[in-house]
Amino acid sequence: MDNNNSGVAIRRTSSSIISPTNSTTSNIPVEDDEYGEDFDLSISSHKRKQSGIPLEVAEGMTGGRASTEPSLEQIADDEEEGFISERRQSLPRIQSSSRLSSFPRPASPIPEFDEIFDGESRRFRYASSIKFLSTRNILILAFITVLAIVITIHTPSQPDPGVDVSRPVEADAPTEDGESHFEDVGPGLEFYTEVDHVRYYKSPDKMKEMKSEGPTPADRELGGMHVFKNVCLTNNIDAMSYENNPTTSLRGLIYFTRDQEHNSQRCVPCSNSENMDRWDGTYEDETVVKHKCGMNGLHTMYATSAGDWSNCILEDENTQLMKKFGQTQTPTSVTSVHFFQAPTFLLQFNAFDMESALFDMLMTYLPFWKKYEMNEFPFTSLISHSVKGCISHSHHPFCELLHQMAAFWEVQDLSWESNENTLYCFKTLYYNQVGYNRNLEHEGHVTKEVFGGLRENLFNRFGLPRRRTVEAREKDAAIEGQDLLGTKIILYDKTSRDETHWTDMEAVITEAKSLDKYKDVTFVVVKDFDDLSVAHQARTFNEADAVVMVHGQHMANAIYAVDGTSFVGVGCSGTVPLIGNPRFMELMDSSYKHVSKCNEDNEDDSEACTVCQDDDHFTMTLPAFEKMID
Repeated sequence: MDNNNSGVAIRRTSSSIISPTNSTTSNIPVEDDEYGEDFDLSISSHKRKQSGIPLEVAEGMTGGRASTEPSLEQIADDEEEGFISERRQSLPRIQSSSRLSSFPRPASPIPEFDEIFDGESRRFRYASSIKFLSTRNILILAFITVLAIVITIHTPSQPDPGVDVSRPVEADAPTEDGESHFEDVGPGLEFYTEVDHVRYYKSPDKMKEMKSEGPTPADRELGGMHVFKNVCLTNNIDAMSYENNPTTSLRGLIYFTRDQEHNSQRCVPCSNSENMDRWDGTYEDETVVKHKCGMNGLHTMYATSAGDWSNCILEDENTQLMKKFGQTQTPTSVTSVHFFQAPTFLLQFNAFDMESALFDMLMTYLPFWKKYEMNEFPFTSLISHSVKGCISHSHHPFCELLHQMAAFWEVQDLSWESNENTLYCFKTLYYNQVGYNRNLEHEGHVTKEVFGGLRENLFNRFGLPRRRTVEAREKDAAIEGQDLLGTKIILYDKTSRDETHWTDMEAVITEAKSLDKYKDVTFVVVKDFDDLSVAHQARTFNEADAVVMVHGQHMANAIYAVDGTSFVGVGCSGTVPLIGNPRFMELMDSSYKHVSKCNEDNEDDSEACTVCQDDDHFTMTLPAFEKMID
């Protein structure tokens, strides 16, 4: 079939097409090669069933309607018996075997033709047969047959309800499990195969033109989640190699509109140099790319179609500008498109930093989770380019947290291919804005009740030994006849990692243990949290009364700690980590203390501080350590 034919719209399905049966009854006799003795019986009982038109009349019909008229006159004048006799004489006979001839011929149970019809009726049947087989009527019959075939082809087949496809297939996979479609869309034909609510296009040119919509709020009462219609996503491959803060949380959003078709930089996203907290905000790079930038985590690009975007980014000027901005996108050249029809949630976070993931993603999503679990999730599928298979099979610490809290219940985790030439598009996309509530500045967005419910959920799912609240722990201790005396302090120096670390931590702890005031204190040193499973990390924090750590992502495990835990961040920088946010400590019913580089006038060790050899290595004196612990 010629797919480029734009004049006729044809739908082709993978199911069988039942062709109509051509049951045309021929009234023109064809002389057989052989006839037996029994021919007399058949010709007498079925004289008009196989024929009824003399051969000379049939030959006259080839001349069209004009030759048919005289034949009708001839039929009207012929005598029936004379015609039969003449017909019998003109046909050859074959001698039957003697064995067959020896048996008497049985009487025919079928009435003779003469007994049923009189002469007038016979002449009418002959004439009707010839009129029916006129050239005009044959053409009409042929037209009706062709029309029936066309209608049959255009009738869509229903997809097999038994097909179970759990993941997208490759672009060149067989299509017997789904449907192939041709649709008239103007200048070309749309062609795709649809399987499990996903349309697979082998070329962007086979897609009809889309028009994007949004963003609109997913909930009028809650901020931070947006809904887009008819958009595509790309991946920023430069972001994973950023020198200061590599991340997997940046995406490009292709927004389809004709408003930017004359802008040669329409496909170039803005750089990641500014905090873009609002879609309609004004940012510096807009003067360069001549279009709106988008928002944090979702940088906007514009195009009229998937093919237009693919062609646009391949222009040398645009390619160089994207490299300059640190915004090189994949796919680099679109050869196939996956268009998801079901409402889909974009799970986006920085997989390199658990603490950032907790505050950038979860602190925005929590109130939606609480609302949706009580009612119904508005999306039925989820896709994450931050971590593949995040909620289905990944053991990434943040993905494990989402899985244990049942963050998405039965929402399907869509897999994605490593093919850098496949573009992913969505009919309805839910975007949980990265960093929207990073600093917990939206008062009332995450309440103590919601956050406490999350932690209770995690404590139960991980089977953590200590109850969350002080009251619950005191009650358990009273039942078991124990007291809550003694303190357990977890310390982490990060010496096993190529990052900022505390070089003499164990030596200082050894000195501190010799002091009587710390005889009831248990010091536990963790060499590397990355060597521990997620459940083991959660249990370590849960058992601690205090946590002293060099700044890093593992502080996100604070979510597993009990109420009243003291947290201390140690390093050379004065920058307070995200868990040190007073609003977060209020949600945790806990406290945070920050220890950084000593001032030059701290010669008497009057403050808890660090002595920094450089930005990545520091030590601490025993007096400073005591002040920190006390």
